[in-house]
Amino acid sequence: EQAFDLWRFNALENLWRDLRFAVRDLARSRAFVLTALVSLGLGIGLNTAIFSLAMELLFSQPSVRDVQSLAYIRQGGNSHMQPSVVDELRRSGMFEDVAGETEDSFINYDNGSETRQIYALEATKNFFTLLGAPTALGRGWTEQDPDDVVVLNAPFWRAKLGARPDILGKTIRLDGRLYTVLGVLPDDYRTLIGYGYAPDVLIPRYRQDTMLAAYARLKPGMSLGQLKAALPALGARLNREFPPGNELNNHLQATPPNTRMGNEDLTVDLFFAVLLLAVGLVLLIACINVANLFLARASVRRQEISIRLALGASRARLLQQLLAESLLLSLAGAVLGFGIALAAARAAAAIPMPFPAPIRLHISPDWRVAAYAAFLALLSAVACGLAPAWQAVRESLSAGMKRQRGMRMRRSLVVVQIAVSFVVLVTAALFVHNLLRGSALSPGFDVRRTIRAEVFLPPAAYRESQSVNAYANRAVNALRSIPGVEFAAAARTIPFTDSSKYGSMLQFSDTGERRQAFFAWNAVTPDYFRAMSIPVLRGRAFTSRDRGSAMAVVVNDVFVKQYLGARDPVGATFVWTAAKIPYTIVGVVRATKTMTIGEDPRPQLYEPLAQIQNSQTRLQFVVRAATLPAAQLTAVRKALRAVEPEAGIQVETMFSAIDFAFLPSQIGAALMGSVGALALILAIAGLYGILAFSVARRTREIGIRMAVGAAPRDVTRMVLSELARLLALGTAAGFLVSAFVTRPLSLFFVPGMTAADPSSYAAVIAVLAATGALAALGPLRRALRVDPLRSLRYE
Repeated sequence: EQAFDLWRFNALENLWRDLRFAVRDLARSRAFVLTALVSLGLGIGLNTAIFSLAMELLFSQPSVRDVQSLAYIRQGGNSHMQPSVVDELRRSGMFEDVAGETEDSFINYDNGSETRQIYALEATKNFFTLLGAPTALGRGWTEQDPDDVVVLNAPFWRAKLGARPDILGKTIRLDGRLYTVLGVLPDDYRTLIGYGYAPDVLIPRYRQDTMLAAYARLKPGMSLGQLKAALPALGARLNREFPPGNELNNHLQATPPNTRMGNEDLTVDLFFAVLLLAVGLVLLIACINVANLFLARASVRRQEISIRLALGASRARLLQQLLAESLLLSLAGAVLGFGIALAAARAAAAIPMPFPAPIRLHISPDWRVAAYAAFLALLSAVACGLAPAWQAVRESLSAGMKRQRGMRMRRSLVVVQIAVSFVVLVTAALFVHNLLRGSALSPGFDVRRTIRAEVFLPPAAYRESQSVNAYANRAVNALRSIPGVEFAAAARTIPFTDSSKYGSMLQFSDTGERRQAFFAWNAVTPDYFRAMSIPVLRGRAFTSRDRGSAMAVVVNDVFVKQYLGARDPVGATFVWTAAKIPYTIVGVVRATKTMTIGEDPRPQLYEPLAQIQNSQTRLQFVVRAATLPAAQLTAVRKALRAVEPEAGIQVETMFSAIDFAFLPSQIGAALMGSVGALALILAIAGLYGILAFSVARRTREIGIRMAVGAAPRDVTRMVLSELARLLALGTAAGFLVSAFVTRPLSLFFVPGMTAADPSSYAAVIAVLAATGALAALGPLRRALRVDPLRSLRYE
């Protein structure tokens, strides 16, 4: 036998025998297998689903040819640049080709009965040639095609055009012009910007005032490092070639496409890191549950293991056999979890995303997700099988069968489980409480009685500022004539739907002081402040006479506090160096929130809409209704359509318009709340298991106690005291851990909300106590029903 063993792979053969034995052995314990599979399947599936979502949103590869030879060119740290700069980069000869595109464009789509605003990607004519983006039908445009051609995204083609197979060569009406359809993109098309952004149409034109993101195709043999080394010389050369006053910022940067940078990216990364940590803790809770099941199973197999050891089996060999069971269960759980992740991915793709921009997820698990699931399976096998297997071998080596040691391990695992559950539940409670506090905050203007309308004028008919302002006046007059409308006004931006931020040097005329100021800018018509219910604190609001002769502005109280100090703001004059024109402050209004409900008040500056050179064809209107705003939506839409039938119009209540401001809190509360609920269910299962096992182990003791006179309340006290001890130890450990690990969450919270919120901690403690009592009901009833005579013969 020894000679024969030299010619065999004993380790592999033994592992194969152990796996076959584990299959036969587990087949006889169906309840055990089902419970373990559900726990591991949910834990691994939840982790795999969140990992798939993170890969899709943060690290998906764009649908382009040879992405490794593409470079994203940035100028002066900005994400976009002037079209003339893109042309200069293309003519420089350093690249094979350079294309530009902008993602946040809008265009009016006329379906014959109404005109609606849709999202468009505007790009240079070499866009498809450079990128090699695929199409499901037809083709992309080339430089020989005219401007009035369009490529459709697949969801738009299905939803708006009925997925017509004969769409190629047909025309659709965009911005009052007919565009010929050249192609349809595939369902899984991914843009260069990432994040699941999917514009409705792609067109080969852009306005001259549009800023473009520049993408360059490297020459054969050139690396990204070589390009980075050559960019400073290119920037300096372009500076010399540009006329005086139009110099480029020569700080050019090159990064791979879809490069993640900026505070917004870091916030999203941190959120997914927190989410992955939370679901990882849920998997840990599931592993602890399965480990407790293995400990209970080992106590039943103690005699079998003792006999094996007595017959000469080695400790390592027994460990391998016991770990084979946990490996099989973990692999089966990973398969089940992968199926759960696939189902979740399909459900996520089918559910419309509640974002203002078209976000469509194409979650298709790849080798990274499969490798992650396999890693979780191996990790789970070790986490839920190693300690119980080692404990079983140690106990069976002892003649006294030290059962109390195994019970201590089970209790320790349950304490860890409660502690981990406490951390997850506190995280969920903080997000839910943050949502409730954010919903109660006031944005600084009326959201209950107002309507917001967004209008996209056809660019061909509104090229001049005078025509845009004339339309604004006609539209405001039409809105005022609607019965039940108290006030109506136009604005360049409405809070929470858009913003314009400026940083400029202000020089005040009375003192000559120069201050660097940063403020949110807006241009509005008279009655804007009354329509929004923004109080005028000092001075006056705009009137119809404010048309640029005196360059009037209104500022908010935060602007006054930061930049004027104790001086009287009304009548103060300053030169805004960005425009080199003197402005006079005619009024002070109360500050409002601009983009997020939790932001601190910021300086704001308003100008009359008639005072600025308004070449933007996008306008917003606010209407204050005396009746319910929802009842006036149709009347507002009809009034605006009557003024300009070719305009794209979107009308909604202000309450609905600002709902996006609460979306991050809603997503955090929904995801973390779901994760917390799953962790709580698993924790209840663990508590129930340990209490039930404890009662079963102490059945004879309970019978003897009752035989010598113990009352039901004494038995109840015995069971509940063990529950209280486990909850107290687990809660104390979880409290200490939560105090440190939840600190980074403050980045997501509204002002006044901290990660040490006492009400959230108190709520979690109460929930754990209540669920612990619920988990104790079954074991307690069993303990109270113990028959003293039968218990004496229990074993």
